[in-house]
Amino acid sequence: MSDLIEETLLLQVQGLVTYLQNAAESKDTGLAHELHDELGGLMGAAAMDLDSVRRVKPALSQNALERLDRVKRTLQQAIDLKRRVVEELRPSTLDDFGLFAALRWQLKKTWSDSTVVSSSTYPAIEPPFESGTPIVLFRIAQEALSMALLRVAVKSSDLSVRADPANFWMSFSDDGTPNAEKQSREAAMLLASMRHRIRGLGGKVEITDNEAGATALTVWMPLRRASTADNRYA
Repeated sequence: MSDLIEETLLLQVQGLVTYLQNAAESKDTGLAHELHDELGGLMGAAAMDLDSVRRVKPALSQNALERLDRVKRTLQQAIDLKRRVVEELRPSTLDDFGLFAALRWQLKKTWSDSTVVSSSTYPAIEPPFESGTPIVLFRIAQEALSMALLRVAVKSSDLSVRADPANFWMSFSDDGTPNAEKQSREAAMLLASMRHRIRGLGGKVEITDNEAGATALTVWMPLRRASTADNRYA
């Protein structure tokens, strides 16, 4: 009886985590669309109004023109901030150009302010994913890169993406070493989140260390709806 209770509680916890992750994703997506469409539209209209004011006749004084330019620069900074927030909430690259483009964007964003040499490889053609799968894989990639950022003395990082007609893999590796102060709890939570996400897609996460001391994290999932008639990965 105790085993049955434990199994029931485990299923309830897993269901709750899935619900919370999906709810957070749905909320972020809705907020991103609202910021992009409504706030973006208001800011764009304000910028156009400033340009119109600048061209009024008789011409404004030089002091007034300088003040208008400062307001427009501030508004442009706000627009740039809005764009960054929207991309954090829901990357438009993922929706517009697919998972591989979003992964390239995230890698560049992660390592752009560091001296880490980052490399990545992808199949020539992105496989057909079920609806909702790309955002899950993208969030897993973000968490994997967050784990890499917890490590110290990272000089190089690599992402290798592979696919065949029935399977999909993402392998993240770096040459860093664990940070005793940050690695244990935070990394464990990130790993647990990744494993929960990929489990919902029927996949798994594995961590290995190679002979050179580099750590590799590999995410695998089945391509459930890959067409049997599609031989592009053969």
